[in-house]
Amino acid sequence: MRHRKKPRGQMRPDQRWSQHPLYGRVPLIRHAREDGGKTHEWWQCDPAFKPKLPRGAVAGDVEKQVFCEYYVPKYFYVDETRRCFQCGNEFIFSAREQKYWYETRKFHFHSVPIRCASCRRQRRSEHALREQVGSARRAVEADSQDPAAHLALARAIVELHERTGTGGLDEAIAAARKAARLWPNAPGAADLEARARARR
Repeated sequence: MRHRKKPRGQMRPDQRWSQHPLYGRVPLIRHAREDGGKTHEWWQCDPAFKPKLPRGAVAGDVEKQVFCEYYVPKYFYVDETRRCFQCGNEFIFSAREQKYWYETRKFHFHSVPIRCASCRRQRRSEHALREQVGSARRAVEADSQDPAAHLALARAIVELHERTGTGGLDEAIAAARKAARLWPNAPGAADLEARARARR
């Protein structure tokens, strides 16, 4: 018995392909689920697919990635050029950094950096300064007669304002004065008050 030759390019019912701009021709896997007498079918990119790596690319480990089954896995990573939301300069989201984001830190694929490394460092330092202001305020509330707490509050607010242009300078001046009253030889109290006044 002769077998009819399958027309060239014709796919099996359980085989599909998707053309991806980065990974090329990606095989799809059919999934089906019975629900109330109806069959629900969907196709998912084959997680075991190994496309050819372009020069400079970093191989992805799909098993370590967290993504919706309807998404295309990150089979490999290449450097991406992005524009910083904060300073407006272009920066590189490197292939190695992407691998760290999506496979070590388990970020979802929608998570991408919107700031360059410099602006991210600045933002982290701003966050740390705001944390210092909050911690100093709590220390003052816990013991309003502690000159070191007032001194720490004045210093944190002044440093935050010098870095970001934000922060209550009147509060810093009051804290520096209170520290000086409670501790006449408080180191830096007069300097902190002068720095706060200069920025008003």
